[in-house]
Amino acid sequence: MKTFWAPFGRLRIWSAVGAIGAAVLAWGVARVSGVDMLLWQVALLTLSALAASSMVSAIRPDTEPGPELVTRKVNTPTWRPFNEVNRWEDRLIFAETKPGRFEGGNAKTTMVELVEERLRLRRGLSLTGDPEQCRELLGARTFAFLTRPVPDCPTETQLDEHLRRIEDI
Repeated sequence: MKTFWAPFGRLRIWSAVGAIGAAVLAWGVARVSGVDMLLWQVALLTLSALAASSMVSAIRPDTEPGPELVTRKVNTPTWRPFNEVNRWEDRLIFAETKPGRFEGGNAKTTMVELVEERLRLRRGLSLTGDPEQCRELLGARTFAFLTRPVPDCPTETQLDEHLRRIEDI
C-alpha cells in the first residue's frame, strides 16, 4: 500500500480519505445547486487536494526518532600534542568501528611495516625470512597477531601487550 501512495510523499491514509470525501461533498453540493460537474473534474479536484496535502506534510519536520546510535569504546580518543599519535589513534578507532575490516585496514598494515622496519634495523631480521627468531623475540601471540589474519581490532589490553612487545625489540 505504501508503494501505491509513494508519488504523494508522506501522505497518510486519513488525508487521502478526507480528500476523497471533500471531492464527493463538493460534487454533491454542485449537483444540489444545479451545477453539472463531470467526473474528470471531481478526480482533478481530488488529486489537487492530495497534492496540496502531500506538500504540506513534506514541510513538517520528522517526528519519528532515528535509529539508536551504537558505538563501542575500546580505543577512546585522547588529545596528544603529537600528530603521528593522533593519526594512529584515528586509525585504530576507525578499525574498531568497522568490525571485520581490521585485517585489510590501514592500522594493521602500517603496524606490520613498522615492526618489519624495526626488526630489520635493530636485529637484522625479517618476519617472513626469519620466523622462528621473530617468534622468540616478539612472543607467540604478538607474532601470530602480526603474521596471521585478524578480523577485529584487538582490545586495549591486547593492543597494549602487542605494543610493549614491539617496543622491546
